[in-house]
Amino acid sequence: MDPCQSSPYSYLRILTVIGVGLLWGCRSKSSDSSSRIVTLRDTVTLSYAKGFSIQHIGTSTELKISNPWQGATVNFTYVLASGKTHSQDHLLSSQSLFTVPIKSVISMTTTNLPDLEALGVLGSLVGMGGGRYVCNPSVRERLNTKKIIEVGGDGETDMEAIVGLNPDVVFTYAVGNSSDGNRAKLAEASIPTVIDGAYMEETPLGRAEWIKFRAAFFGKEALADSLFKAVENSYDSLLSLVKKSKSRPKVLVNAPFNGIWWMPGGRSYVAKFLQDAGAEYLWTSDTTKGSLNLDLEEVFSRAGQAEFWLNPGEWRSLKDGLKQDKRNAYFEAFKSGRVYNNDKILSEAGGNDFFESGASHPDWILADLISIFHPELVPGYKAHWYRKLELK
Repeated sequence: MDPCQSSPYSYLRILTVIGVGLLWGCRSKSSDSSSRIVTLRDTVTLSYAKGFSIQHIGTSTELKISNPWQGATVNFTYVLASGKTHSQDHLLSSQSLFTVPIKSVISMTTTNLPDLEALGVLGSLVGMGGGRYVCNPSVRERLNTKKIIEVGGDGETDMEAIVGLNPDVVFTYAVGNSSDGNRAKLAEASIPTVIDGAYMEETPLGRAEWIKFRAAFFGKEALADSLFKAVENSYDSLLSLVKKSKSRPKVLVNAPFNGIWWMPGGRSYVAKFLQDAGAEYLWTSDTTKGSLNLDLEEVFSRAGQAEFWLNPGEWRSLKDGLKQDKRNAYFEAFKSGRVYNNDKILSEAGGNDFFESGASHPDWILADLISIFHPELVPGYKAHWYRKLELK
């Protein structure tokens, strides 16, 4: 079995129910000025995700994204309908319309791949942005045989390749003005584009719940709901294990980059993971949702005695940490050899499967973290992404 596809430790599943409801009506007018009723059948209840909503309108589905990137002042709305009702059930002609299920897709980020595979629609992938960083073995093989076309990476987009593929949809993301040019180019070429804002979610399960957003384009909503419930139940089972722990070790994360230590804020996605894994994050009192801009001296004053150090970037060994800055050796976690990196599975070009698959499998990440902080709770568990760094 390819390591990119290996399964982590298995845990008990707990049944949960995600409710749906709310029926109401709305009056619209057709092109011949006669009145018609469009029934808003139900609004799908999302348990954790805050950045999108799903509403069924007649035989169509409306998706709204409210927080596509940091500081965004715009929202996006997409209407999905079958070919027979495509021109009848949408409420606003200015909304982006898609005929579903879609047959061909380009993904500009590797984080969509686990969901496409779980939904059984990976075969619809015809183009890939940043393909050389892909870890998924099936996608790697199809890239090598040109069944999937590389459409750019590292900030460059091959518009000619995208136009030539003529996809039903391009799934992309935006980080603000730096991505405006690509969005404008795609719009100018009349390429149907969907902005995915999953990375803006502040909780692990919130990010994972975006499988429901992607599934709607393939008519796979029921399957997505089932898949997400399994992840949620596994995550909840692990949370129950953590309640048995009697200690909360102090944890330090990341490492300086060009003199700046980007430390996750106390209300960040990373902070939530560490809390759920039974650790004490030393910046938990901070209210920042993004990252803090710190220097090494400031970090050492607060976290010099932390028991664990996670995610030190490109370090492959503790020796790399010394090459970066000899002062790293003064941290207690470094001295005791309790430094762990999430780079166990890499592509040949350095793509990290933690970032490719982790958002869809927060329960796997949580299990990895528990095995580091509280190994007695998961005896025999072998970490999926994390490894302990050695001095070599």
